[in-house]
Amino acid sequence: MNAYHLTLALLLFVRNRSRQSLNCCSKDLRLRRRRVLSFLPLTVTLVLLTVVGCSTATPDATAPDGASPTTEATQQPPVSVEVATAEVTTLRPILDLVGQIVAIPEKTAVISPQLGGWVRKLDVVEGQSVKAGDLLVELDTRSAEVAVTRAEATVAEKSAAVKRLKSGYLPEEIAGARQDAGNAAAMVDGLTNELKALKNLLDRSEISPVIYQTKAEAVKSAEAALASAQEKVKLLEAGTRPEMIAESQGLLDVAKADLEQAKLTLNWCSITSPIDGVVVQLLARQGQFFDRAVVLATVMNLDEVFVQIRIPSAQFAKISIGTEIKIELASLPGKTFAGQVTRISGQADLATGNVIVFALVENPDHLLRPGLSCQVHVSLPEVPSALTIPIAAVADNSGTPVVTVIRDSKAYETEVTLGVETSDQVQILSGLKAGDQVTTAGGYGLPEACPVVVADVHANQ
Repeated sequence: MNAYHLTLALLLFVRNRSRQSLNCCSKDLRLRRRRVLSFLPLTVTLVLLTVVGCSTATPDATAPDGASPTTEATQQPPVSVEVATAEVTTLRPILDLVGQIVAIPEKTAVISPQLGGWVRKLDVVEGQSVKAGDLLVELDTRSAEVAVTRAEATVAEKSAAVKRLKSGYLPEEIAGARQDAGNAAAMVDGLTNELKALKNLLDRSEISPVIYQTKAEAVKSAEAALASAQEKVKLLEAGTRPEMIAESQGLLDVAKADLEQAKLTLNWCSITSPIDGVVVQLLARQGQFFDRAVVLATVMNLDEVFVQIRIPSAQFAKISIGTEIKIELASLPGKTFAGQVTRISGQADLATGNVIVFALVENPDHLLRPGLSCQVHVSLPEVPSALTIPIAAVADNSGTPVVTVIRDSKAYETEVTLGVETSDQVQILSGLKAGDQVTTAGGYGLPEACPVVVADVHANQ
């Protein structure tokens, strides 16, 4: 019995049973049966669609050999699908992530004044390229200039003192000392003679002892003056003592150090760039007072930059120093920049488990600026001899990856196990073999063994 006959018999059976039920039931029961019967046409229609479906009808046993079945005209035509062939190839997976361009720390200079002062002049603007040693900001130098002048005068004074001590005493000074010593000797001789004369008078009791004692004290004082004058002559004739020269030299060294400090302070008033780079930040304004250690400007060398990437923990083991990347920016369509991973963070993010890595990218034209977001393509290790199919061929059936395989022009849904993916290919670990044809379009959700026809994709292009 074919689908048509089965459906007709089902309708007749339902009608007869309904009539019997209505004849033997009460009025209320008849009303309930009518409600039930109102749904019967829909039920029968669903049964008919289920029986007919997409499958081929069973041939009528009573039909002559070679005759077409009665329901052949009601069969649905084959579904048109696009297919691809599973093949073994080397898979080069790419991990697509979002990254951010950052400056290299050791190529970034955050510049602050080493002393407080008023900004007198600005020599640069933000975005300007500078060389190491170029003037950025100049502070008021008047106080520092006065300190330098004073320190220079002190050095000159101490230098003259050292020079005088090293050259010794002048001949005039030595001659004067000798003259003083001669005068002191004459004074001693005169007083001594007077004391002798007084001695005779004292012995004859012609003078009082007090007069004699006074003269004796005068002789002692003259002798002491003579001794001092003679020592001075010896000192001048011997020259300057070494310890005096050393003391004076020490005072000169202190004065020179003070001068160097004053010059350094004056030099600090001119704030220059320590590196070649670009002024990416300038906070100073003319006439503004800045205290020491407050940031004035930031200079970055942008010939190379870092791309900061957050690698998911599931992919971290595939990343190493030297891993190649390519980046793209929305602001630079069609342009790519190549780089390599050079630094990997020592710990993962506690919240996400991601690991931060830094890739070095050459930036000779300074098109990449810190702070910009970019699309990063990270090259993962190659997978040789991988069985692959297009990603478009894989569908999801309640959380299970499936593909539609074409065998003998019929569709069969097959579960597969997926491996590594690229942007357009996916590795199949189980469920397929090389040479299998899978649908890439039009094949999802087809009934088991549904007839299909492979569309000629090139004919529509």
